[in-house]
Amino acid sequence: MTTMVDIERRVQGVLLAMFAALLVAIVMAFAFTRYMTTTSGWVSHTYAVMTTIETAKTDIAQALSATRAYAITGDAAFLAVKNSKDAELQQQLALLRRMTSDNATEQAHVRALTALAGTWHLRLGDVERARAIQGFAAAAALVQKRHAAVTSTAMFGVLDDMHAVEQRLLLQRRSEVERLRHIVNALFVALGCFALILSLVIYAQIRRHIRHWDETQHQLERLNRDLDQKTQSLQETVHDLESFSYSVSHDLRAPLRHITGYASMLLEDAPEGLDSESLRHLNVIADSARHMGALIDDLLAFSRLGRKPMDKQPIDMQNLVEDIIRDIGSARNNGVASPVHIKASALPPCIGDPALIRQVWINLLSNAIKYSAPRGAAAEIEITGELGEEWARYRVRDNGVGFDMRYADKLFGVFQRLHSPEQFEGTGVGLAIVHRVVTRHGGRVDAVGKTDHGATFSFELPITEATT
Repeated sequence: MTTMVDIERRVQGVLLAMFAALLVAIVMAFAFTRYMTTTSGWVSHTYAVMTTIETAKTDIAQALSATRAYAITGDAAFLAVKNSKDAELQQQLALLRRMTSDNATEQAHVRALTALAGTWHLRLGDVERARAIQGFAAAAALVQKRHAAVTSTAMFGVLDDMHAVEQRLLLQRRSEVERLRHIVNALFVALGCFALILSLVIYAQIRRHIRHWDETQHQLERLNRDLDQKTQSLQETVHDLESFSYSVSHDLRAPLRHITGYASMLLEDAPEGLDSESLRHLNVIADSARHMGALIDDLLAFSRLGRKPMDKQPIDMQNLVEDIIRDIGSARNNGVASPVHIKASALPPCIGDPALIRQVWINLLSNAIKYSAPRGAAAEIEITGELGEEWARYRVRDNGVGFDMRYADKLFGVFQRLHSPEQFEGTGVGLAIVHRVVTRHGGRVDAVGKTDHGATFSFELPITEATT
């Protein structure tokens, strides 16, 4: 006959086996995570090498441009720029030599690049001395013969080869990170399944032998729920790419500042030395860099939403929206008030984070104003709301350009746009932020539209506090 002691021993044995399996799985997950972190570090290192390569190319191009400008104008200020970029190039080469010390192929490229840089430096000096001693004609002849540009082209070729090597390494390392992520995911799934099976075994034994042992069973179920929550938390940590995009976005800021700054310097300091096509190219470069900066800012704002804790409280939606409409009404676009007419009906209250919900309304109304602007004085925006048993539903309808419903699934994706930048400016992040905020509140967002017949965006929010 099975005694209480036998049952306790069986349960203890199963629990010990469960603990040992969990311990092994956790150790394995920790080891794989450590290895994945190291590999991710190599990915970041590869990005840093590629950034240094691009910076070196920029230094070469700017030094060559400054030398040509000196040959044309004789202005010593251009020599200062050339010498500065020449010195920075030497620093970039030294940095590349250190960063690729473990790669024989890249070290060979660095040696070749160093030799070319020496020749290039001498040829830039030839142009400088010709301009200083013999005058414009001699310097112009060297520029016309591409005396230094030929070496610059060779250096660009070596840098492009280095970039290609790093690109292949990047693909390999990202593939390795992805492989490790799949392994860790599979490990967590197996861990969850194993925990579930053991839980069922424990439950069956208790139900078979001890009908009155309900409290113990409840404790085990609570342990399993805690285990599932921790497993889910680990999976979310492994899948969380927001910190990665945040890091990459910050790494992009420095080269963007360089691009914008040097393009502005050329536009301000040497317009007479550039033809109209070159000036147009510089303007395109500066505008593109500013646009990319805006994309990075919006991407950072989007990534911060996932980390910012929510302060849920009752929201008087009527007052909130009226306040936003007043702000929009007092805003100016190039000194001209927006002609769009906004009409708002009574809006029910809800529960949420006021700051985040305010951003939802700002994004939706800004979106409606932008795409209604082509209607001119006939542009209209209507805001309505209705109250359900558990939800408050809000709508923003406009009579603007609308959209094709076949592409509605792209509306709330990051950087997804249904209209070209030439038609309407923007980065394609505003609606993604709306979707992120609403779903974090446990609500949902939807959009309905028709080309040239306007669009209606709606979202639902709870009217009572929910457990998240």
